[in-house]
Amino acid sequence: MKKYFAIAGIVIMGMSSCSKDFLKEDPKGNLTTENFYKTTNDLNMATIALYTQINGAFNQSAGFSTLWGGDDMTVARAGNKISYSDFDTYQATSSNDRMTNWWSYFYSTIKSCNALINNYKNATQASEDDRNHAAGQAYFLRALSYFFLTRTWGEVPLVTDNTVDYTRTKAEPADIYALILSDLQNAETMLPDGWDGTRKQNGVDIPPTRGSAKALLANVYLTMAGWPLKQTDKYALAAAKAKEVIDNKATWGYELATNFIDLWQKSGKFNHETVFGCYYNVNVSGWAWENYNMLTPNAYAPDDEGGWGDGYGEINFYKKFPAGPRKNATYQSVYYINNVVSDSVDYTGTLHKHPYFFKFRDDDAFNPVNHVNSNWIGSHTVFVIRYAEVLLTYAEAQAMSSTPDATAYSAINAVRNRAGLADLQAGLSQTAFRDSVIAERGWEFAGVEPAARWYDLIRTETVAKANSDRDASEEVLKNIPSDETHTFYWAPIPIGDQQLNSNL
Repeated sequence: MKKYFAIAGIVIMGMSSCSKDFLKEDPKGNLTTENFYKTTNDLNMATIALYTQINGAFNQSAGFSTLWGGDDMTVARAGNKISYSDFDTYQATSSNDRMTNWWSYFYSTIKSCNALINNYKNATQASEDDRNHAAGQAYFLRALSYFFLTRTWGEVPLVTDNTVDYTRTKAEPADIYALILSDLQNAETMLPDGWDGTRKQNGVDIPPTRGSAKALLANVYLTMAGWPLKQTDKYALAAAKAKEVIDNKATWGYELATNFIDLWQKSGKFNHETVFGCYYNVNVSGWAWENYNMLTPNAYAPDDEGGWGDGYGEINFYKKFPAGPRKNATYQSVYYINNVVSDSVDYTGTLHKHPYFFKFRDDDAFNPVNHVNSNWIGSHTVFVIRYAEVLLTYAEAQAMSSTPDATAYSAINAVRNRAGLADLQAGLSQTAFRDSVIAERGWEFAGVEPAARWYDLIRTETVAKANSDRDASEEVLKNIPSDETHTFYWAPIPIGDQQLNSNL
């Protein structure tokens, strides 16, 4: 695992030819952990490195392909989409080239976080607040990275230092979640309630805040209550933590966007529904891969309009999706063949005869008149945690820890009403209410969102059940997942790391 855990150093060397001093070391020219973490500026530089890595995880389709096993997403099994389709049809192997994007970027983020966490106390020239705020960001992003890693791969190496070790074994999910909880509890106390300067744009905090840590902690508790841990006592903790966010939302400025579509327009880049997001800017000069979002505008555009067709909606999920403004904003309704406006069709007239997602399409390079994309990179924010998720987390956790009371109904109804739906039927049983929340989450976060449908199916052990309702026109499943033995629930460890470490 050398490529993820080796300590990075920047070495500036000066050499004098034929000099006796050629081999004499000058430590002032070496940037090391011993002489770097000293000042506030050093801490700021270290935190910038964290966002470079986490941005790279969420700015392209590759890692998201591990979520294609859900019943909301599918893709044509052809050309360079076969690696995506392998997850959709349950035949992904350790040689899958797409999934390594998440594996690499999440572990790179962890490496940077480890360096900061293990050295921030040495910054004696910085204030205590500056030290805590820097470490809080590292704890938050390390927890976030491990949360995605263990939900995607299950047992993974648990690394809290940056030593190279080819004998590391995989940690059990329970141990990984223990570190995630510890990290988020640290972040909860060390992060500020808000940022200033360039860390706040259009009134929105860019780095995580104390509210972000609480929201992620609620989601982690909810996940721990399901498979594989099944620690049902965590439902109460999830409800309590989500309620802290809801009751104090004004502290962090959280609120649902008035209209669902507002999130997905280019004007929605900065919004108060974002609890934590990854921000991009296509106008950054020079080539800066992690500054650009490649989920927009081309990735999910149909081939018929010059797009890449990285994925599109499964037909039966689309048919069950309740009509209204949320569905209208989620899916493309009109398609212009070869971008000719007069040659318009619905999804049944497209090459692949599937509904395409419209999320992430509206960006500076997108022409809404004819759907021409003038660039393959964009600036749209990826919403890693939205306030809607906090509300739905509370609704489910409250119902499962106690009863579907008025507060649980209020939380889910806020999301439903924004989607143009009536209040949820009153008087539901605990199980029926929980199932209604899971369905609501599926519609709210359908497509390429980090609050993925796939993770809900895993934790509720309903992967096979969801995929049993698959339209006959979809790609045929190569293998059938099992909700009893949990086969195909986790992605295979990448072959490159298995070759370096036989314990993987």
